[in-house]
Amino acid sequence: MKVFIRDHLALIVIYILSFTLTIIYCMLTKALKATDAIYIVFFNLLLLICFLVYRYNANKGIYDILSEDIAFLEESTKDLGASALGEAMGALLEKQHNLYQGKIQKYNQNHKEHLTFMNHWVHQMKTPLSVIQLYIQENEGEEMAENLKVEVDKLNKGLNMAMYFARLDEFEKDFHAEKVDLYSLIIEMLNEEKRLFIKNRVLLELKLEEDIIIYSDKKWIKFAIEQIITNGVKYSKGENKRLTIELKKVSNMVVLDVIDRGVGIPKKDIKRVFHAFYTGENGRVFGESTGMGLYIVKKVCDSLEHKIEIESKAGEGTRVRLIFRGEL
Repeated sequence: MKVFIRDHLALIVIYILSFTLTIIYCMLTKALKATDAIYIVFFNLLLLICFLVYRYNANKGIYDILSEDIAFLEESTKDLGASALGEAMGALLEKQHNLYQGKIQKYNQNHKEHLTFMNHWVHQMKTPLSVIQLYIQENEGEEMAENLKVEVDKLNKGLNMAMYFARLDEFEKDFHAEKVDLYSLIIEMLNEEKRLFIKNRVLLELKLEEDIIIYSDKKWIKFAIEQIITNGVKYSKGENKRLTIELKKVSNMVVLDVIDRGVGIPKKDIKRVFHAFYTGENGRVFGESTGMGLYIVKKVCDSLEHKIEIESKAGEGTRVRLIFRGEL
């Protein structure tokens, strides 16, 4: 109704002003009696009201659309009334809706092709990496081979991150819920990451409770924990660098803490560490930071309905906590 009144306000004002001035002129020239003027005002107002009621009913569909919140796109193309304006506006909105749907379908198709390309590209890149790893095994102990190990690890981690990022949009299709022995998963992961700790000269301190089972997707949660541990090692500092991993059960929840005594995260950066491509001050100092690791971890945890928390103090270190629902 507000939209209707605003749309016709100028018409109402001009109409009333027009016949009011006409009546005043006639009365001043004594061409009209006071009683006649009252009748004229009454009939003019009646005509105006009838016209406005007709206009409102004829275009009620339009005014309803403009006054309501639209929850679904299809609602904007519903019947807009039988008036010429309603039919024309309905046809226009229908055309816009069809164009929009066409663009959305094209975007989704392009996006799907991009994801397919990314997945194929990552798998293709794994082949030459396997050849390089074979060379490393055949030349174990040589300085060149040892240097290549480090670079191959970086490439593997980068390719895995690209692959998991590409799969985020189709997480539901790639998700498989199962019982996961978190203790065994962490031990398996740490055995795979031995070279990372040795290269960075970081001591590992484990405080793990055994036989802790959660429901999750093993592949995705392993990737998330790997990212957190890699960050903890990367940003450790000092002579006696140490990374602590704690796993415990608290009531019906399972808590995993990864604690480093590294550079910490500046207060101004802490709220943005889960933003895509945000590297912050530490990223500029250390380099080789994509700003995507914790972003993907947060997305994975949200999709798996796990909780992630982060506490940090610049110069003292960082605690990243994952909270899971325990086995029911």
